[in-house]
Amino acid sequence: MPPENNSFRPLERFSLVGLRNLKIKNRLVISCLISTILPLLFICLYTFSLYGSSGQTGQILVMALLMMGVALTMTLYTYMSISHPIDHMIRICQAISDGDLEMRIQDQANDELSYLSDNIDGMVTEIQLLLEQQQAGEAKKRELELRMLQYQINPHFLFNTLNTLRLVAQMNQDKIVSEGICSLSELLKNTLLNDREFITIQEEIDNLRHYFSIQAIRYAGSFHVSYEIEEELSGYLLPKLILQPLAENSVLHGTYNDGTVMEIHVSCQRDRDDILLVIRDEGKGFDMEDRSTHPKGLGGIGNRNVNDRIHLYFSDHYGLTITSSPGKGTCCTIRIPALDSDSMIQTMQGGIHVPGTDR
Repeated sequence: MPPENNSFRPLERFSLVGLRNLKIKNRLVISCLISTILPLLFICLYTFSLYGSSGQTGQILVMALLMMGVALTMTLYTYMSISHPIDHMIRICQAISDGDLEMRIQDQANDELSYLSDNIDGMVTEIQLLLEQQQAGEAKKRELELRMLQYQINPHFLFNTLNTLRLVAQMNQDKIVSEGICSLSELLKNTLLNDREFITIQEEIDNLRHYFSIQAIRYAGSFHVSYEIEEELSGYLLPKLILQPLAENSVLHGTYNDGTVMEIHVSCQRDRDDILLVIRDEGKGFDMEDRSTHPKGLGGIGNRNVNDRIHLYFSDHYGLTITSSPGKGTCCTIRIPALDSDSMIQTMQGGIHVPGTDR
């Protein structure tokens, strides 16, 4: 740096650091002293040294006092125009930091302080929206947990009872009842004792086979199930028990009462980075346009729970899609991301969401 600029370093340091350590009020007082009082004192001393106590000295002093009054008035006005908005901003920010997110600065002026106030108001609004979204997500999680708790019973007592009934059925050589109880026991074991939120596709298909085995006792000969599962997808993960509500809808609302055997097809296939799980039946179906003809289960808690759980784990791009037409059956399609154990952990912990539309 040139030598002539070195003399300005102390002044620059004082203006950028020293004055910033003072409150605005004190800074304005110092500014008033430097710009008004000191020049006035210098004028008084200089005038008195030139003219003594003559009339000219009095006139000059009166003019100087008037000028000082105008300068002080302008200084006071400037101080109030700056300090009042800042004091208001400080009070509102303090209220916001205490937890009152409804407070806003709402500065209607058109200066830098107003621009700063608008940005603070915008950030507070964004924080409030994020907190509301978090609270809504937590409430939905608690609701889903409560629904699961409502269906829990003592698993050991239940399994012991089922095993006893199965042994009795075997002793009586009732193969159908024995197999049904065995399937029920396995299904409940995977539901109640397995506390993992994600299971493999193969485990989910096994649960589905147990469910159809149980329903076959009640609806004997009314439906037939076929499976088309790509072997390389059997190890991928999905939320537990998302296929059973869809299978239940096919059995309860799709089967005929005239002895016709309804075909149910369960398939799993890869679609780029996603997996499509499809349960399609050739049952009665319904009119998608006429809400009054919708079976209760197809718009009820079971399907909403499946869709909500998928949205909760992933994003609105994924979810459940239902298509149907009278006499041609119903097709339920679930789209989820293709997750192995490693990618699932990264997705759940990193919050990877794919934007899209709600199905």
